Amino acid sequence: MMRNPHGLRRRSLLTGASAAAVLAAAAACGEDGPAGTADDPVEISFEWWGDETRAELTQQAVDLFQEKNAGIKVQTNFADFPTFWEGMTGRMASRDLPDVFQMDYSRLRQFGTSGLLLPLEGVVKTDDFREGFLDTATLDGQLLAVPVAGNTLGLIYRADWFEANGVAAPAPGYSWDQYAADITTLTPALGEGKWGGGDWSGQYHFMELWLRQQGGSFYTEDGKALNFDAAKLAEWWTTTADLYAAGMVPPVETTIEWVEGGLVQDVLGSEIGWDNFMPGYAPTVEANGGTLALAAPPSLDPANLGLYLKPSMQFVISGATEQAEASAKLIDFLLGDTEAIKILGTSRGVPATNAGLAGVDIDPATQAVLDYEESVAQYLTTPPPAPPAATGAIEVKFGEIYQQVQYGEMTATEAATLFLTEAETLLAAEQ
Repeated sequence: MMRNPHGLRRRSLLTGASAAAVLAAAAACGEDGPAGTADDPVEISFEWWGDETRAELTQQAVDLFQEKNAGIKVQTNFADFPTFWEGMTGRMASRDLPDVFQMDYSRLRQFGTSGLLLPLEGVVKTDDFREGFLDTATLDGQLLAVPVAGNTLGLIYRADWFEANGVAAPAPGYSWDQYAADITTLTPALGEGKWGGGDWSGQYHFMELWLRQQGGSFYTEDGKALNFDAAKLAEWWTTTADLYAAGMVPPVETTIEWVEGGLVQDVLGSEIGWDNFMPGYAPTVEANGGTLALAAPPSLDPANLGLYLKPSMQFVISGATEQAEASAKLIDFLLGDTEAIKILGTSRGVPATNAGLAGVDIDPATQAVLDYEESVAQYLTTPPPAPPAATGAIEVKFGEIYQQVQYGEMTATEAATLFLTEAETLLAAEQ
């Protein structure tokens, strides 16, 4: 649950050249700037999404920041991903946003084009990010976010279950048909209540991957429309139809009740997902006696995996903050302080800065992510432009409508036609 999600005071909006001047001066003060005193500290708010483990580590890093910056007090809140974005979207109209908060790449345009985010050029430090990362934080020529960590899609799988049942380890160029065949082999072998993989059709990021493997994209270049028709979506939504009908992947009646992923519940043998999920899954899987591994996702074309490196999450500052200097200090500290780097580790993924990558303790699961990203580096291509503002709502609608296919209430064609109508309405509302 979000703790005290609306207990923040309203803040006046900085605009225009005066804002730029104030912020540049504030940033120039550095860590010695007169932000406040221990007896009379300035207050900033910081919110993020994640689980209890991420929250505990983040709070430790924030506590250290406050020890080293006695003139700044940080009010923290966190929630799981759906709750976080439900709250943030609801708070947009009143501009009652935290001073610093975690941003998802798919929602950057939604917040950035509404004037809700502070331009960060000259406000936060930007000289140590790994190559290419800052490109994904720029919108219409303005730097509106800084990446915290990076990730790309991969196939996370139970190496022990694959090996025990004679299923070869996946390699780059592994096809969607082969993946379906491997699931069909694994599910009966694993026994009741366990499955070789999950139903991948309900996740729009995976359809984007599939489209990129064909030289396509989910959105048009300008982000104003979908870049596929109903027939293409229906085709995607039937890629798992045979698996689903045969019970080779878990039914919606089961997955809708899950509060944790199938891998950590010891009931799923594989899933397509962001590679930075693996270090979070690994301890629980290992406690269950299993071994996780990471491979390239299935593809339609061995030469085109559809992959790109994207920020797993970003940090942003509210455009309505009254404490730009203190907010920037917090971001710079979390990304650059050696002690904070060690505390946070890879809880948000592989760090986006060179200092973070050099300073973080690399456990075996994180090393597996680094090795994986090196193994697919030759396949990484240019990231798509920041998605349109309606993306958050479109992502939710994509999953909701696909569930009607899973329940047998609509055919894939009927559902695809409905989705295009709903998505076009959502996109038009944001123009």
